[in-house]
Amino acid sequence: MQKNDKSEHQRCRRALAFIAISAVGFAAIFESDGSDQKPSQKKSTLSECFTLEPVRVFYATEGESAIDPTDADDNGVPDRVEDVARQVWAARMLFCEILDFPDPFDSKRFQGANCIEVSLLDRSRINGMNGVAYRIAQKAKPIPGGNSNDRALVIAVATTVDARSNATPAHEFFHLIQYGSTYFSNRWFLEGMARWSESGLASGGLGNKMLSPDTGWPQRRETRDRLFTMSYDAAQLLWNPLAETVDPDGKLSTARKLPDELTTLKYSDGSKVLRDELFNGAGLMRDVLIELGKTDNQTSQELGYEEWTLANQGNEKNDQYIYDAVMEVLRRE
Repeated sequence: MQKNDKSEHQRCRRALAFIAISAVGFAAIFESDGSDQKPSQKKSTLSECFTLEPVRVFYATEGESAIDPTDADDNGVPDRVEDVARQVWAARMLFCEILDFPDPFDSKRFQGANCIEVSLLDRSRINGMNGVAYRIAQKAKPIPGGNSNDRALVIAVATTVDARSNATPAHEFFHLIQYGSTYFSNRWFLEGMARWSESGLASGGLGNKMLSPDTGWPQRRETRDRLFTMSYDAAQLLWNPLAETVDPDGKLSTARKLPDELTTLKYSDGSKVLRDELFNGAGLMRDVLIELGKTDNQTSQELGYEEWTLANQGNEKNDQYIYDAVMEVLRRE
């Protein structure tokens, strides 16, 4: 499953050196979080690749985006590169193959995509952020053994991110699930639910919960007004409490046996990528995304959107439609 053989990586490196990259850009310069525009095709120095299909990680060994060269197993690939690949691979396995979340590879928005490209870049290249996921697929960068027709989902992760202690790669992959499911991108939904998703690979189940005085559903108007102004912290006010309400046990293996290739996958330090089997509310969140995929068409008609521009995707007019869809799924649950 993992290409850890040193000679294999060296062959990949030599082959990459001869690939003509000027037409498509071997690595992209990323300009804004979730942009609907294609990443800039300027050349950069990401001349190395590591593949854990369908995940392809591009990185540099020198220059401003140079990755930490630590290579504990001496296989020719920096540990930080392999760890990012493992986390993204595990996130897709958990959400799309085990928990049946909508697979972005199957979405109309990402039509034809069959791989995930992760560029490891200096934080200055991604506006000082830890990571970015993009809302469009693009022609895949050429790699040895790749297909010229490959299309890629695109993520950028800062070189400072250590996947052993940072869930950014999985968080950004979850954004791809959201983008493939619905055009809604209001931040309390987009970032709040993605923050909830981080507990899937983490230990100890849910994070903090900021329960409002009204613990019933739907929440009171003033609570919802507060929620709609939130971003990541919306996980504490809505998504985590909801997850615990509908799934207090949160045992992954209750619904399905977890495959050995996921439960035995380890980071470079020997720690497990899937920390434990606790993950509350996955079924509810999956159904919410499916419901939002049905709701956004109706919403665009009622609000008079001629197309889902970036501004319309995050328009505050969407807030109540999203919330009502969540409550509808909760009632069914």
